[in-house]
Amino acid sequence: MDGPIPGQSLTRTPRNALYERPPEIADPNEAVIWHMKRLSDPKRLDNLLFTLEYGVPVKHATQAALTAAVARGIHSIDVSLIIAPVVHKFISSTAEEAGIKYLDDFEDREQNEQDERAKVRALLKKSVQETPVEERDEGYEMLSEMSEAVESMDIQQETQGEVAEELQEVAAAIEEEPQEKPRGLMARG
Repeated sequence: MDGPIPGQSLTRTPRNALYERPPEIADPNEAVIWHMKRLSDPKRLDNLLFTLEYGVPVKHATQAALTAAVARGIHSIDVSLIIAPVVHKFISSTAEEAGIKYLDDFEDREQNEQDERAKVRALLKKSVQETPVEERDEGYEMLSEMSEAVESMDIQQETQGEVAEELQEVAAAIEEEPQEKPRGLMARG
């Protein structure tokens, strides 16, 4: 119930959110370098490797990191799509070097996307909650951002699903209405 109300964005001041402004980085190469530097920072790296070891797949960690960067206005969604494979490979190779067994994606292909997102959300939330107060550093902040990004993606998915269900109900109601025969001079044929 904390999600945005339809049309709410029309009542706020334009360009108020960071992602509504021009991004800080427009070049995909610079964006890759930014992510690699950020993820290589020891304070962040230990938390990232912890989440991978905990069971969060590399695919979802990559998506969450890219979504958080877009929300902060670092780069655009288009740049995220371009650099996603490179960031994914960087995270997975870093986990291999650390000797961590990690999941590339959830193995059970029959699980639908909502189940996967719920599992990722729960794992991220649990890892954020279990981090001791004295160990909360920049890596903890990154995990918190990733957790918030996954939750906001879930809210958007739920809202889109509800709208789609309502549209299907309206379409079904329109199909069920009896069609009146046309009347008048032109209907006589």
